[in-house]
Amino acid sequence: MAVGQSDEVAPADAIAAAIKECKAALGDLRPQAGILFSAFDSFDPSVAAALREAFPGVTVVGSTSAAEISSPGGYQEDSITLAMFASDVVDVTTGLGTGLSRDSVAACREAAAHALAATDLEPKVCIMLAEGFATDPGATLDAMARALPDGIVIVGGTSVGRDFNAVRPSYQFAGDVVTDDGVAILLFSGDLSVSTAVGTGWRTLGATGTVTGSTSGAVLEIDHRPATEFLGRYLDVTGPASFGNPLSVIEAGGDEPYYRAVTGTDPAIGSVLVAGEIPIGAIVQVTTADTDDILGGTRAAINRAVEAFPAGAQPEAALIFSCAVRRFLLGSRTRVETEIARSILGSTLPMAGIYCNGEIGPVRGIETSRYYNETFVTILLGT
Repeated sequence: MAVGQSDEVAPADAIAAAIKECKAALGDLRPQAGILFSAFDSFDPSVAAALREAFPGVTVVGSTSAAEISSPGGYQEDSITLAMFASDVVDVTTGLGTGLSRDSVAACREAAAHALAATDLEPKVCIMLAEGFATDPGATLDAMARALPDGIVIVGGTSVGRDFNAVRPSYQFAGDVVTDDGVAILLFSGDLSVSTAVGTGWRTLGATGTVTGSTSGAVLEIDHRPATEFLGRYLDVTGPASFGNPLSVIEAGGDEPYYRAVTGTDPAIGSVLVAGEIPIGAIVQVTTADTDDILGGTRAAINRAVEAFPAGAQPEAALIFSCAVRRFLLGSRTRVETEIARSILGSTLPMAGIYCNGEIGPVRGIETSRYYNETFVTILLGT
């Protein structure tokens, strides 16, 4: 993986600088595909044109982001990060599905079909970037899991709009096609070594409850009572979004929790609004963390990914998907996540990453990946 990054103000200048870095790292190698993470204001049609000219016949997928990460540039805001993939033993193919809000199943099938048709090797890993507000991102993830062969590891995240107050539009793209209602994937097939890990830093507090009523974006009842009664034991349910106190969620069969950001309440019906869906029967608990805890989750995830990497193989690339809310909570310490990754992974391992509106990764005990909030996800790739 060759990586370039630039925070030049003009999108044409930024992508030119990122392309130059990638070409220098690639040398004589021809890339098969690439992935691009771009700040909303840094994305422009000229970016796609520049990539097409620089890498003829090579498709780059990507999405808009809240902030970007790279091995050469570290953590940056208002930048473009480009990663290009070349291999003799692994196929890297791409797909894009559009019309996600109209038919998420059809959109995921479209993206998967494009990527699968371009390889004869066994698919191992899918990097997925999707719009997260037009339809439930968990449902999109489930649709993608059904569209792909069994056993594929899916990681990724949802695209980001201009800011928290303007979450739409956000953009997903593949080659010359740009959409604000789609899903883009990068598929790795062949003799690939891989490890993934997630980390949060959130600490549970208080009692647990069982979700007895829910819908996409809201928990209606916990323990057969209005969900606000449960949350109100610990938080002011009349206040603003409680980004600092996500709900821990353990599904039936799950060995570890994932997390749902609390985005508000509806006192009229007693529901708690969340970023995603929490299934009926899940066990929930309020959490808390300070910035040291959050960064501890980052460190734990990177260490677990390194420890889980197959024996006898060496990581050759790292991709990171962290959360825009973690960035919000960490403030000026956000760059420390990248510094932690670099200190553990070493200065020579190519690395690229994105701050998303939600993250995708595996959960122990659950067959397919889940959609997360306020989480740090990393995947290491090698041959």
